[in-house]
Amino acid sequence: MNSEFDTRDRTGPRLVMLSGSCAGIGKSTLAEGLARRLEEAGATVDLFGEHQIFTRADFADVAEAFRSREFPKPERFLPTYARIFDGFRATSAWGVLDWHCAGMAADLPWAMRDHGRLTRLCLDVRELADDMDPVLLDLVGDVRTATERALAQRGDAWAKRYARIASDAGHTTGSIAERIAAWSRDQLGALREQELTAMRSAGWPITELDAMASAAEVLEQALDALGLDRPTALPSTPGTR
Repeated sequence: MNSEFDTRDRTGPRLVMLSGSCAGIGKSTLAEGLARRLEEAGATVDLFGEHQIFTRADFADVAEAFRSREFPKPERFLPTYARIFDGFRATSAWGVLDWHCAGMAADLPWAMRDHGRLTRLCLDVRELADDMDPVLLDLVGDVRTATERALAQRGDAWAKRYARIASDAGHTTGSIAERIAAWSRDQLGALREQELTAMRSAGWPITELDAMASAAEVLEQALDALGLDRPTALPSTPGTR
């Protein structure tokens, strides 16, 4: 694949959301790599990491609902997404998010009670971004391997926190990696299926990526899924025509 793209032959940027099976699966790495590749080609990119939900001004209403334990409902989420997407449009930017709308809401009380309401939220978000050809890239791979990656990357504080969470959930035998991986499969597996079901039912295009490949290979898979594996594939940006 050619890393030098001609930015003249696409009409506009897209909204790209990412999902993955567990911590360490590589969402942030992929989001950063995709943003970097796009920017090198001359595209404008707004990289929105999950940690930024508490720092970005255009997400302040939702962040406050999380902080207060009131928990944001769809009627609070939707104006926030509309503001974010308007910001992408105003700057002709690709929106690259290392999270997705179902994952942000699926474990909230209203979504756990009413899966149809979660699907409706995902549909409304997709329709808000319809002109940006939204897509979900889903990283799949072995939970134990991904957990070991997370342990190597995130340090002792993360390991102790999640080992405690796993132990509290009854996973008390084996290594820290084994305990956290078992908790991830048991506690997050069903939730992840709920999230993906909501996104599929809402009409989101979903492409699976092999997260067990190298970071460079995963990025190539993503570029291919987005139709950016050709030298003329990246979108036009102001001043590049």
